Amino acid sequence: MMKSRFKDFINKNNLLDNCKSLLLGVSGGPDSLAMLDLFCNLSKELNIEIAAAHLDHNFRKESAAEADFVEKFVEKKGIKLFRKSENLPVIIKKKNISAEAAARKIRFDFFRNIIEKYNYDGLALAHHRDDQAETILLNLFRGTGLKGLSGIQAKVVIQKLNVIHPMLSFSKKEILNYCQKHKLEPCFDSSNEQSIYSRNIIRNEIFPVVENKINDKAREVISRNSKIIAAEDEFLEKLTIQKYEEIFKEKNDDRIIIDFDKLKKINQVLQRRLYRLIYNKLNDNLDDLYFDHILEIEKLISNQQTGRGIDIASGIRVEISYSDLIFFKKNNRQTNTVFQPKEIEIEETIKINEIYSIYSNILRKKEFSFNENPRQAAFDFDKLKSPLKIRSRNPGDMLVPLGMSGHKKVKDILIDEKVPKNLRKNVPIITDADDNIIWLAPYRISDDYKITEKTNKVLILKLKYN
Repeated sequence: MMKSRFKDFINKNNLLDNCKSLLLGVSGGPDSLAMLDLFCNLSKELNIEIAAAHLDHNFRKESAAEADFVEKFVEKKGIKLFRKSENLPVIIKKKNISAEAAARKIRFDFFRNIIEKYNYDGLALAHHRDDQAETILLNLFRGTGLKGLSGIQAKVVIQKLNVIHPMLSFSKKEILNYCQKHKLEPCFDSSNEQSIYSRNIIRNEIFPVVENKINDKAREVISRNSKIIAAEDEFLEKLTIQKYEEIFKEKNDDRIIIDFDKLKKINQVLQRRLYRLIYNKLNDNLDDLYFDHILEIEKLISNQQTGRGIDIASGIRVEISYSDLIFFKKNNRQTNTVFQPKEIEIEETIKINEIYSIYSNILRKKEFSFNENPRQAAFDFDKLKSPLKIRSRNPGDMLVPLGMSGHKKVKDILIDEKVPKNLRKNVPIITDADDNIIWLAPYRISDDYKITEKTNKVLILKLKYN
């Protein structure tokens, strides 16, 4: 019965599509032993090559004996085993992170190294229906939105690994019965009985009360509802991805820049999902991102001050920069924004500092069309005295802003634009050879060098992120 249900679940959810080889995470507990046994019995039928991986965290006294047990069990099954030992207590102390976070990280690093080295197509983990219900409650209490309430997915990408969960249709009780019937004699983790971790509190204290006082099938009901939520979440995720493609300006592995004005026109529900999507692109683990972080981003946006920023989670920072909202990894962000005066060479990209560069080119007027991008400016080239230069602000700097007849201090313009005082020295100023300001980038251009009907050549300046 369980064998056929296992196979049906795999086929129904297309878990083995484009998968010829699979690595199984095996702890030695009843869940992973039952999964391993089922795969061994069905490997020919499913046309799948399997191997097992066991990581000893050295977190409990009995862990070494459990690793030996797994090795003997796997050897009897005639499949390959990858075994490794890590000192989890030392890692926790060194990195100052929780035991759960540390264990998850070293476990997935272990799996990834094997999969990449030996070219396995995916990873199978033995989470079951009870785990599903516990995960959903945990996510509810943490405030993770629909994504968290949809729970563990049968097929998902986690930290760039293709992961399947083929045991999700089984309860813990069914798995224990299977182990007993097939004489698997699994190991039992004593720490699971201790209500010192959040998951154990839910498992050992909350669910027994709920099942006794409210609904004896609470775990099954929660798991079933997760499927409904998952379907709705999938629909919204498609809309979110579509909006993301419309509003992002620049992206790489370390930084994503989105259009502030376009973002503000999007419904708040999708805005919040966009923040999670962007965070997930920079950091594979969404577990660290809570709803409080989303609210902090919204508060930052409501202030709308260039240069303001917040740290959210896992070394990700969010900053406002003119018309952009920037998400970036702090460890990969160069903080040196100071720059020395430089000359601008036409049709060359000049690095201003670690954040900005500037590019220039010349067009004939008939080839030119106005662009509303505030990081791009256009000038009457024949009015300019070369070479052009880049410098930072000097006391008393002034220019005639476009559309005005009188001079205005650069300091006053920056105050009007709400640029924080500590960031004003980092605003690029473009001048001609006589030090006349032509552009306070990206806020104002000088009226003295604007394009008119008499203009023949147009100089384009583009401020770019490095």
